[in-house]
Amino acid sequence: MLGLNFISKREILTCLGAVAIAGSCLGTAAAAPPKKVSYEGAWKLCKAELDRDKTPGVLTSNDRYLRGGACMKRYGYNL
Repeated sequence: MLGLNFISKREILTCLGAVAIAGSCLGTAAAAPPKKVSYEGAWKLCKAELDRDKTPGVLTSNDRYLRGGACMKRYGYNL
């Protein structure tokens, strides 16, 4: 406990904030899609995502096309 007498609460909060920021950066890097997926593989992943999110009467063909295009863009492909 001798070492804690010289550390202020502000320094402790600063260190905890830095750890929290570093942890959130690592979490987003792990959630990134794989870099090299074939066009067909990306299409299957995006189609499965759109089918999973489909609610009857909500997704029109235009909405589905736009969301599918955005998903393909995440994998590095354009429609």
